[in-house]
Amino acid sequence: MTIFSRRRYLQGACAAALLANCTQTLAQVKSSAKTPAWQLGLGEDPERLLQETLSDPAVKAAMQAWSPHFLTAWLNSFDHKTGDLSFWRTWHQQQRLSQWFDQGYGLQIVTWEDDRQLPTGDYHVSRQYLADLEEIATYVRQANPHQRPTYWTLATEFSYWRLPADTYNAATKSFYQALMANVLKARQVIRRQLPQAWVALSWGGWIVTFDDPKQRRGRSMIPPFGSTLAQMDGIAFQAMRPFLTGEHNPQLNQPDLGNPGQILQCCQVFSQYHSSLMVSHYEPSIKEKHPHGGRADIVTHDFLLMMQPEWLQAVRRLGLDKFAIMHYGLLKGDIHFSQTAAQTLQLLTR
Repeated sequence: MTIFSRRRYLQGACAAALLANCTQTLAQVKSSAKTPAWQLGLGEDPERLLQETLSDPAVKAAMQAWSPHFLTAWLNSFDHKTGDLSFWRTWHQQQRLSQWFDQGYGLQIVTWEDDRQLPTGDYHVSRQYLADLEEIATYVRQANPHQRPTYWTLATEFSYWRLPADTYNAATKSFYQALMANVLKARQVIRRQLPQAWVALSWGGWIVTFDDPKQRRGRSMIPPFGSTLAQMDGIAFQAMRPFLTGEHNPQLNQPDLGNPGQILQCCQVFSQYHSSLMVSHYEPSIKEKHPHGGRADIVTHDFLLMMQPEWLQAVRRLGLDKFAIMHYGLLKGDIHFSQTAAQTLQLLTR
């Protein structure tokens, strides 16, 4: 057997295994208790994603495979004083938002602050943050007369913003109290314009993977946020681990938990505070290779584990029903069968 024919054989075998797994799991899932279908999201720039869907057959195939219910856009702050509204204003003026809603898509809005230098986070505790959210919410309301679903995942990865990171102590308490107060105001601002909006804090999913009660680090950081979390419409968290489950993680010097394990732990922890959970941005991330970096083999590995009935039923029972893939470049060309795996997972969660 030549190298080429062996590769084709392995490709066919893997695809067949995915389809067989899908058929078996579908039967098991259908025989279990009725659970809500997942709402699936894709991308980080809706305009670019939809343009590339028209111009690039590989992106079109990835879009069809994942078949998202909503698109994702970001409100970023790089100067810690204002958010970058330039493209939001362009989308509004050129009626791009209206076009996306008219095509049947919902929209996720993720807010983030540049964390390359710490401490950070001043924008998210400012009045300007509230003003910027109100401006975007106004655009969305005007563009969305049929009230397509909108998801607002705020201050993503915020536990990393102060020093020491991932810690609630005397040094960080005042900032996090200000953040909680402003996030509750943000929800009021958004819901005044969009009464049906789903608004949540977005955690870095890693926060549940370790605990130091004495220092109030890791899981022990979460309880002070309990009252705020309960007043939101749900809880969001990201999943961006760059290793296969069980692969050696040199930073931790141990086998990595993997994204499926982290997501399950997030659901187990955060379901104690709210019944509605979301993976706000999933990507096996390698930062130096952004924006289309990461590892497609991890996507396939992760989704195969997430297709298992035990995992899928567990996270659904705990409240997970929204899941967004960030960089669709990892699905293009079906490298390592990542696109096939994504299509199989979305069929299982419908």
